[in-house]
Amino acid sequence: MKNIAQFLLSTALAAGAFAPLPAAAAPAPASDGLVAVQSRSLDEIYVRPDANFQGYRKVVIDPAQVELRKGWLRSINATRGPSRWLTPEDAKNITDTAATSLNDIVVAAFAARGYEIATMPEAGTLRVTPRVTDLVVNAPDVASAYPQAIYNVDAGEATLTLEVRDAATGALLGRVVDRGTAHELSSRLNRVLGVTNTFWFDALFRQWAANCLREFETAHIVR
Repeated sequence: MKNIAQFLLSTALAAGAFAPLPAAAAPAPASDGLVAVQSRSLDEIYVRPDANFQGYRKVVIDPAQVELRKGWLRSINATRGPSRWLTPEDAKNITDTAATSLNDIVVAAFAARGYEIATMPEAGTLRVTPRVTDLVVNAPDVASAYPQAIYNVDAGEATLTLEVRDAATGALLGRVVDRGTAHELSSRLNRVLGVTNTFWFDALFRQWAANCLREFETAHIVR
């Protein structure tokens, strides 16, 4: 069974899919004790070099957290007539929906790879915290007395972060950061609806989770 413990341990040692930065350029550990390593498909990965992950077989997944880009609500309303302005409640619905979706997708991805999803922070258990920051929805679809067809190339963008801790002690063991755009493979304009926004952001979240797990497995094989 490939698990996140194997990924983090082999990340610090592997040459190939995860190559340590050259010795001359390797940064000193940051204040949180993590050191940057390279990845082919994720923007940033940091690990604690001296951590021992071999005993981990379970994972607690915290409820996902989602935050819109600062000023997004004001900016999106500046592009619309008053009848189509979004309210703070609309913005909260967007983040709540995204958080539920991200949480379900991350849980499903880890469970599909054989992790036991735990609920208690016991010894031998990892704690995973998925988070979206800087979320931008380019054309949010909300009820209006004057509906209007909107077309766009992509649904929006987000920065996705995964932090990994020892569930029993709370010690930070690793972090993944990835910035992505929610869109189709083609660059043509597409009709924007609430359901299409949800579809493409879900696709982004699934791809991100799949990239994490694929990198975990590659790091395990190449070590």
